[in-house]
Amino acid sequence: QYLKRALSGGKHVVTANKEVIAKHGAELLALAQQHKVGLRYEASVGGGIPLIAPFQYELVANKINGIYAIINGTTNYILTRMAREGIEFSSALGQAQELGYAEANPRDDVEGIDATYKLAILASLAFQSQVRPEDIHCEGISRLSSRDFKYARELGFAIKLLAIAKRSNHSIEVRVHPVFIPEDSLLAKVDGVYNAILVEGDLVGQVLFYGQGAGPLPTSSAVISDIVSEARDIVLNVGNRFQVKLAPGALIKPM
Repeated sequence: QYLKRALSGGKHVVTANKEVIAKHGAELLALAQQHKVGLRYEASVGGGIPLIAPFQYELVANKINGIYAIINGTTNYILTRMAREGIEFSSALGQAQELGYAEANPRDDVEGIDATYKLAILASLAFQSQVRPEDIHCEGISRLSSRDFKYARELGFAIKLLAIAKRSNHSIEVRVHPVFIPEDSLLAKVDGVYNAILVEGDLVGQVLFYGQGAGPLPTSSAVISDIVSEARDIVLNVGNRFQVKLAPGALIKPM
């Protein structure tokens, strides 16, 4: 309601709130366009990794065919510890909480909800059509055991919580769940609290975005960047030229 009130009042808005953008982004973007103001949300996905802007600028000539992303640092840290130390989920979660990488109530992270919000935002941008969190198949990591990592290692795989969005004939496939990926792949080598987002475009091929996906400093970098960009547009009097208009809804492939 605060964001709607600000946009309706002719105020430009910068936010890092992924849940709000994932659930109400289409409505807020339409409101921003109606009142000729900016709505920027770079910090909502990937912390300090530039992700929103590339979809709006550098990748705009591409038909995006797929997104394969590690976009939750808490779960990636837990999976890294389980893989390296052979410990169980509860022990790895305890380590993450002691270091401040996980909240006292880590449900949104470990059950994949946080990654689902972020994927909804990225998929909506990539496919120019509204993808809602409830459209996304979601499984977390809390049921994984050290035995799973033993089997994965023997077969030459790593286990990662992946957020996946890809074209499938005339529909879009969107899902978040643990995945076996080959040990020699780029995403398998992303460890600790780091994030990585692999984007496939028809012209550019594969592009990998990598960096710290959470924390006050990376997030503040993205927020300040949005503020400066919006201020620059105001000074240049260019309005909301980079707002995205989303189609009402994508045809989601059922899981």
